[in-house]
Amino acid sequence: MVTRKRAVAAYAITATLIRGADAGVVVGVVLLATSSPETAPVAGLLAACLTAPHLAGPLVAPVLGRAKRPIALLAAAFVLYALFVAVAALAFTAGWLVLAAVALAAAGGCGPLFTGGLSSQLPRLVNREQTTQRRAQGLDALTYGVGAAFGPLIIAVATAVLTPLAGVLGAAAAALVGAAVLMTLPPLGSAAGGAGRRDAGASVRRNVALLFTSGPLRRVTVCTSVAAVAVGAVPILAVATVSVHEWGGRDAAALLAAAFGAGTLAGSLAVTVRPLRGAPEHAVTWAASGVSAALAVCALAPSREVAAIGFALVGICGSLQFASSLAARSEYSPPEARAQVFMTMAGLKVACSSVGVAVAGTAVTNAPLVVLGGAVATVAVAFGAAVIDRRASRRRENAIAVSS
Repeated sequence: MVTRKRAVAAYAITATLIRGADAGVVVGVVLLATSSPETAPVAGLLAACLTAPHLAGPLVAPVLGRAKRPIALLAAAFVLYALFVAVAALAFTAGWLVLAAVALAAAGGCGPLFTGGLSSQLPRLVNREQTTQRRAQGLDALTYGVGAAFGPLIIAVATAVLTPLAGVLGAAAAALVGAAVLMTLPPLGSAAGGAGRRDAGASVRRNVALLFTSGPLRRVTVCTSVAAVAVGAVPILAVATVSVHEWGGRDAAALLAAAFGAGTLAGSLAVTVRPLRGAPEHAVTWAASGVSAALAVCALAPSREVAAIGFALVGICGSLQFASSLAARSEYSPPEARAQVFMTMAGLKVACSSVGVAVAGTAVTNAPLVVLGGAVATVAVAFGAAVIDRRASRRRENAIAVSS
């Protein structure tokens, strides 16, 4: 019998491998495309083929919700992802651009299962004690941080030592290893039981609507999604900071981006060792205020060292918000809707992050200060909207209590 500790360890290895592979493949595809002047213009298109399908999360979630063996389904998705990525890389190398784009889009369609889909299974691997659940959610956030930090780094090293094709194929191999480790987990039945399986296909709209009709879920969804517009564009914000203060070129921007990565890892590790307490909705909201304040520090920093501290604080606050959002999805959603809530919220975050990257990337050369100011304001709006919504909800609840 697999113990809970072994199961959680296997989950962490799997999540780190697959999320590192997913983050690395995006970088690898861009490096593959830009390795030749003729194909460089399609680098953005190929990256979009991988990220855009994350919006299909609400449609993929019922499949996971109905699955009698969700672990087997997730492992199969990892295998398909690896195969599609390998096909795309080989097709692109052979000059078959359309086939490469289609294969990457198919691989991207598996993406929601790597994020919200995989995370939705973690609460069932540990006992229901809140502290244990929160520690597991911190660990899950850590797998994202490690994957996002080291996945692209390993791909870049493999590309430098070997070739971009070798880097992408190596990431595909990591996904296969992740699938193999995942299959060592104990079998988990459908979280919703038989009734949940029968109802899952018809409940997509209802469960997506739950993100906006349930007060806590609505505030967490809006706050994290809007904040993702700025947090997702941190590498570009680093460039904007360097440009505004005229501190130099790529080296300074790389330092700031590395500080953000270090802060993300530190924050994720902190909430794993010392789980968050209190209502996760409140933690999500206040973490957003921390992100906004830290970005303001970056914009006004008198030196690179202060800006690096600011970016590290952005990473810390961002990781705290992410861990809190995982707790919120688990605690505020009913069991039969959990996979839907996890995957839909994850898809919205990816979409908003992509919007932030696109907008910031377009304006950073001509208006770096506007980009920084816009990032601060965007996250501040997310914080303010959550606070206003919570106060309005309390007034409505009090009015109902008085009238009754």
